[in-house]
Amino acid sequence: MSVLVAALAFVIGSAFGSFLNVVIDRVPSGQSIVRPPSRCPSCSTQLRPLDLVPVASYLWLRGRCRYCRTSIPIRLMLVELAAGLGFLGIYLWSGLNPGWLALAGTGAVLLATGVASVARRR
Repeated sequence: MSVLVAALAFVIGSAFGSFLNVVIDRVPSGQSIVRPPSRCPSCSTQLRPLDLVPVASYLWLRGRCRYCRTSIPIRLMLVELAAGLGFLGIYLWSGLNPGWLALAGTGAVLLATGVASVARRR
C-alpha cells in the first residue's frame, strides 16, 4: 500500500466531508447546496479558498472566523476529519479498487445522515 495513495484517500475523504457539512447545514432548511457560496454565519463574509481547506483551515484559524473572530462549530472539523479517516480506513482495509469508492460513498452518506439527525434534534 502506497503512503501517497493513503494520504490522497484522506484528502479526498476530508474534502468530501467538507461538502457533507454543506449538505447537513443547507438541505434540511431547503437551501441550495450550490448557491450562495460559503459564508460566515455571523458576519456573512464570503469565505475564500484558503478558509475552506478541510481540517487545516479550522486548526490554522484556531476555530474562529478569519474576519469577525466568531467561533466556528467544532462539528465542521470533526465531520471533515471523520470522513477523511473513514476514506483512509476503507482504503487500508480494501485497497484501491472499484469497491473502495462504493464503500467510501456509503460511509459518507451514513456519516451525513447520522450527523444531520443529531444536529436536527438540537
